[in-house]
Amino acid sequence: MAYKDNITEYGFGQMGSIHISGTTAVTSNGVTGMENAVFCAITFLEDTVFNNSLAGLTPENSSNMFVGGTGMTSAGIDADGGSITGTESFPKGVTIYGRWTGITLASGRAIAYVGY
Repeated sequence: MAYKDNITEYGFGQMGSIHISGTTAVTSNGVTGMENAVFCAITFLEDTVFNNSLAGLTPENSSNMFVGGTGMTSAGIDADGGSITGTESFPKGVTIYGRWTGITLASGRAIAYVGY
């Protein structure tokens, strides 16, 4: 009999999802009611832009986001390569993976998958 590892499920968004279609901030804790829930993947249903603020795409751990990095000091998710909030349009059908606790869209629609 095979053993099903729940940690794998939790890490790949099998705890549910939420459809985001407006510009209201959405948090992972509010979706599931679980203290340590995160959004582990975001699939774009139409061309989408994140809000141009730190709340546009909030990382789970902003103090050490990049290997060798110094952390996040501005609204840009990638301090080494440029901001993806407010400027970058993610095309319909693309999925990005990571660990975020908050999402605010400027435009577009997406499905955010909840993990732990």
